[in-house]
Amino acid sequence: MTQAEKPAFWIAALFMTLFTADVVIGAFFRATFLSDVMQAALLTLSCGFFVAGLLLIEARKKRGETSVTNREEETR
Repeated sequence: MTQAEKPAFWIAALFMTLFTADVVIGAFFRATFLSDVMQAALLTLSCGFFVAGLLLIEARKKRGETSVTNREEETR
């Protein structure tokens, strides 16, 4: 994984952690710190950054800059 994909996945993980913490606190203590709209926005942002990270990886693969060797011979 190059430096371009890492921030996207870190931001997605941060947003998902906040969302999960809010859901767990709401389930066990009946007190949430985010409204329903903010929860939906946080989940959407988390999914968006995760997808952006995946798209960056796919773009790098198509350019031929993979860091994984497949050990398969190419047949033509």
